[in-house]
Amino acid sequence: MKKPDYSLLYNNWDDTVRRRKVFLSNPVFIKGLALAPLVVAGTTVKNGLILCIAIICLLTPARFATNLITRRMSVPLKTFFYPFVSAIIFAFVYYYMYRFLGSQVLMLGVYLPILIVDPLIVKNFEKTRKEEALYSIINGLRNTAGFAVACLIISALREFLAFGTVAGFKILKAGILPMAQYSFGGFLIIGILCAVWAQLVKNYKYKVEVEALHNERFADNID
Repeated sequence: MKKPDYSLLYNNWDDTVRRRKVFLSNPVFIKGLALAPLVVAGTTVKNGLILCIAIICLLTPARFATNLITRRMSVPLKTFFYPFVSAIIFAFVYYYMYRFLGSQVLMLGVYLPILIVDPLIVKNFEKTRKEEALYSIINGLRNTAGFAVACLIISALREFLAFGTVAGFKILKAGILPMAQYSFGGFLIIGILCAVWAQLVKNYKYKVEVEALHNERFADNID
């Protein structure tokens, strides 16, 4: 397996973070976005999958469509159009999700439609920089993937702790932490996961920095 070029990764750290957004700049574990739906509704893998489907159908299309519409608009107008466009797209997404998934969609209550105004969807409106159409798609897909990873981890862990199951499959006879199914338990678990994730990112950056310095000193000795 080819060893990564740590000097390149470190010297272009911002670009590295963008390309590895799922881990290094996870929208949930690092940026703290979409916490309300996850805290309240992300209690089982089934609910997590429903949230993932909604984000997959909503985030990138809304970002791409709004990017085209608001290209020449000022920031105040963009503030209005981002949730407006995401609401229109969500209406179609919700209809088809209900059509194929039935009452399971209703079990998430208001925390599914609240995604319309979640910072995960609309946080891009304050940027004054014009975003290329292709980049809006790529960045939208990266954010979607980052949310999906975090959502499934959180949902599976909470289901296991609360009910002793994962995706409905029995692992333990009973849950070992019943409060994981409630909002306050969700806050606690997500907070711990965010702290662990942030430490892993910090450790990775430190490793890249150390390896980059080592490579530079090795190159200097050869010269």
